[in-house]
Amino acid sequence: MKKLWKALFLVYSFCSLFVIPDLDAAEKTLILGASSGWNAVEKRTQVGEFAAVRPHKVLALSSAWTASPSGGGARAGTPDTNEDILALYAAYRNFPAREAALDLAASFDENRPEHFSDAAGRYRVQVSPLVQAANERWARYGSGAALFAGRDSTVSFIPGRSSLFAPGRNVRDFTMEFWLYPNTVENGGQICRFSAADNQRIICESSKNRLRWTFQNFFSPPGNGQGLTITVESKTALIPRTWTHHLVRYNADTGLLEYLINGRVENTAYTTGSGKEGGDVYTPRLNRDGSFILGGRFSGMIDEFRIYNRVIEAPGRRALEQQSPAGLELPELAKFPRGGGRIETRTLDLGETGSAVLRIEASGGRLTPAGAGPGAVKNVYAGRGDFRFPDNSALQFFIRAGEEPYRFNQIPWVPVVPGAEIPAVVQGRYIQLAAAFYPSADCETSPYLEEVRIVYDSNEAPYPPSLVIARALDGGVELSWRSSPDADTRGYLVYYGTSPGVYYGEGAAPGPSPINAGNRNSLRIDGLRNGTLYFFAVSAYDGPGSGDPHQGKFSKEVSARPLRTNP
Repeated sequence: MKKLWKALFLVYSFCSLFVIPDLDAAEKTLILGASSGWNAVEKRTQVGEFAAVRPHKVLALSSAWTASPSGGGARAGTPDTNEDILALYAAYRNFPAREAALDLAASFDENRPEHFSDAAGRYRVQVSPLVQAANERWARYGSGAALFAGRDSTVSFIPGRSSLFAPGRNVRDFTMEFWLYPNTVENGGQICRFSAADNQRIICESSKNRLRWTFQNFFSPPGNGQGLTITVESKTALIPRTWTHHLVRYNADTGLLEYLINGRVENTAYTTGSGKEGGDVYTPRLNRDGSFILGGRFSGMIDEFRIYNRVIEAPGRRALEQQSPAGLELPELAKFPRGGGRIETRTLDLGETGSAVLRIEASGGRLTPAGAGPGAVKNVYAGRGDFRFPDNSALQFFIRAGEEPYRFNQIPWVPVVPGAEIPAVVQGRYIQLAAAFYPSADCETSPYLEEVRIVYDSNEAPYPPSLVIARALDGGVELSWRSSPDADTRGYLVYYGTSPGVYYGEGAAPGPSPINAGNRNSLRIDGLRNGTLYFFAVSAYDGPGSGDPHQGKFSKEVSARPLRTNP
């Protein structure tokens, strides 16, 4: 027996000559976005995923209404009050069933031309084979737009019985609006037309870099008689490869017909016998076989084509409030909400209590407007930077941590800058990341986020001790072990029991299992029953020696049977 113990001592001494590396928890990285995707992002307000910007999907401001049920505004920890006019406009555009004034709503967000539809459900849609669907990168609002390729490229809307433009109907107030993105501006380019029997027409076409609306036999006099032909033409020249908003509205009480571009009145006309204000007003009386057709002789995109049975008033701040029976207000026409958007991840598990977030690294940049031309968008920030751009668009990041995944709303957000050291207060097993997206000053461009790397010290528990040896004694066992290689080890817990892997032993003089051995490498356990086989395992801890120490895994199990050897 003495020779065996001497041999073991020599082995232990030989191993001790080697330098044991510090195996404290090294930096670890949790990746969001890029090839990992954005499934960890639980809450999104006015932020969407876009696939046509970088090799992987990015997060950027969305022009569609994307508020999650739990809300969350762009300001950290502050819920969105929906006071922003553009948010109201997004809700107005994307929930047409709530507004009785809406007669036709074609958003072209269905991603496939054969699926284009009227969300109001009053018009049947037919799409020619040459029409394509533009993606969210190019659309003015939402996730898509209709892309036209010139002659014979059309989208038709055939009115049903309940529609404003049903055959034989006497129409009073109406408004038509759409967004237009022409690749070129050529004479005779046909953007939109309404055609019915007996040569009744509404035609919107380009002429000398301007748009001209012609209403032919559309407004009929009281009683019977020849209908009027009225033309209104824009004063502003169209710019190729640029989105502009076009709106035509008609007030049947006064006979005033107005054409607006980007919310500003371009031209007006009166549908009266004299062509001036006052006198008998000619109003629309629809002939049979009427339908609306977008495109035909047009190359470019059209988005958000809508018809209302009311007069849409000038842009204002009360988008959803009905101010009068005759009018509704049209909100501002910027692409993104002025208040920005926000994301929050779910609680992310770092695996160990006391984990410390060291820094975040983020990759992203700024979306260029659709008119800036094709080509890949480059990441301006890769790893570090404050994500603030010359046009005042910006990204701001926040983080918070806790030891349990619940009641996170009670923990304040800490603002962080990618690449910068994070305060020591951000510690815990669970974390949440948030980011606020702010648009440019004109609300036309958005920052985007391709990837976030959360770098942290996981505070892993110490490695277990090695070379655990159990020597049987009379009424006890003497255990010894080699120290854990972790430099921050504070002590050891000794587990014992009478079955393999089951360490619920009781009755030993030092106390029940586990026994806190402190920061030493051996322990004598008296008070055990002679003749009973005991099983032992040792774990190291780096937390306090009482209460709830932060302990690691068990060592290899050893066993010994106390025996009385001397009379």
